[in-house]
Amino acid sequence: MANFIEEVDEEVRRDKAEKFWKRWSPVIFGLVFVILAGVAGYELWKGWQAEKIAAAGARFSSALTMAQSGKPADAATAFADLSKGGADGYAQLARFQQAANLVEAKDIAGAVAVYDAIAADSSNAPRFRDLARYLAVFHGLGTLAPDQVKQRLAGITSDSPWSYNARELNAVAELKAGNTEEARRQLTALADDPLVPTGLRGRATELLAALGGPVQ
Repeated sequence: MANFIEEVDEEVRRDKAEKFWKRWSPVIFGLVFVILAGVAGYELWKGWQAEKIAAAGARFSSALTMAQSGKPADAATAFADLSKGGADGYAQLARFQQAANLVEAKDIAGAVAVYDAIAADSSNAPRFRDLARYLAVFHGLGTLAPDQVKQRLAGITSDSPWSYNARELNAVAELKAGNTEEARRQLTALADDPLVPTGLRGRATELLAALGGPVQ
């Protein structure tokens, strides 16, 4: 009797297992397929990314060589192409290099336009956007109108790593516009601010001395 009961239990378990497998085997196979396809896809994506980064690195190096060979205009074109189709890190560096080479090629308007585009791109980190604003004014100070200078520098917040440089450049812009007293006021604030880097405070002090000293 005990053996008979065990055989019945075994048969019931086998029947349940068979029904379970018939019902759920397609789902199990589907899950296995999805997992395997996902792993394979991820490995393919990693390989593609590695190839993309390597290709971008080679293009970046080639453009740098071009720039160092005294061909800034050609280098700027190469960096512009890379900024549109390279890996993300290289693409961002390429935009800054494009602008730098345009400056080297005496195309200040073109460089400012590139810096403005970097600053306007919300996908860039704030520190890079602020750097682009600063460099646009730094290189374009001789051609930009005073209101254009102020507009760009106003976008650099007080907690930006470029805020002190922006304040210095704003004072220089005021001086260039003929607003000597306003320039002296801003330079005095820089020279008296203990949080301002030593080198920058020194430049502000020297320029103040040339303008007749700090505002009392």
